[in-house]
Amino acid sequence: MNSRTRLNFLVFIAAFLPGTFAFGQSSEMGLFLGIGTYKGEISPHLFNTKTIKPAVGILYRRNLNSHWAYRLGLTYGAVAGDDAKSNDEYQLRRNLSFRARILDLHGAFEFNFLPYQLANESSAPATPFVFGGLSLYHFNPQAELNGDWYDLQPLGTEGQGTSAYPSREKYKRTQMALMFGGGFKFKFSKMFGITLEAGARRLYTDYLDDISKTYADKGVLQAAYGDVSVQLSDRSTDGQAADNTDRQRGNASDKDWYMFTGITLNFTLSSKYSSNCTPFRQKLR
Repeated sequence: MNSRTRLNFLVFIAAFLPGTFAFGQSSEMGLFLGIGTYKGEISPHLFNTKTIKPAVGILYRRNLNSHWAYRLGLTYGAVAGDDAKSNDEYQLRRNLSFRARILDLHGAFEFNFLPYQLANESSAPATPFVFGGLSLYHFNPQAELNGDWYDLQPLGTEGQGTSAYPSREKYKRTQMALMFGGGFKFKFSKMFGITLEAGARRLYTDYLDDISKTYADKGVLQAAYGDVSVQLSDRSTDGQAADNTDRQRGNASDKDWYMFTGITLNFTLSSKYSSNCTPFRQKLR
């Protein structure tokens, strides 16, 4: 983690830490089970059933009142993509694939459209809600070759880190992202409830799938990183018959996304609740 990322992380935590573990107000814990999907060079749509991988997580929520809350969450999941599963002729010829495990720490504010708190028996039994915030995530794209999985970032598959491509630095595997989403909350009792949600992350890297720019010269890759880098950089069906150097491999102008979608089982940590949301209470009378 570089100094800039560490600074972003400290600012990120400072924004959400005050009062997080003060249980005098209504607070909840949650267990998340869901799926991870991604949008990038291999998957043109964020929710693509061909890229689904499992995800699990934990969540802490503090209700500021019946409409506003903030949350901290930690999610571990994965995303994947395979050109061979596409219907696009270019992707079938390119023939790249990857998987990436992701550890995601996020902080976000939530807004409930109806007054809702688990600890408050008089609040609505269900509500739609939206949320937005920041994620600090670590990812590690890999590809399979002859039955073995290789980390792609150290292999510089597009010439990153070589003198032949000085503008292509190796991407950082720990970065920040914008996150936002929405869903529905349902209350079973003042102690338990469930949340259905989808939360997208808009990244500032195009290398979640290790694909972004153009094919690098294979001689450069061979000298810098060896045979495995050469083989994983160009797996196109005509790769042995044509020199793909400098041909399009990805789209650097379109950054990647990933999303976690699933269900969270929430349980109350305290019986007290906050109801200081006068404007909404007046409107509901």
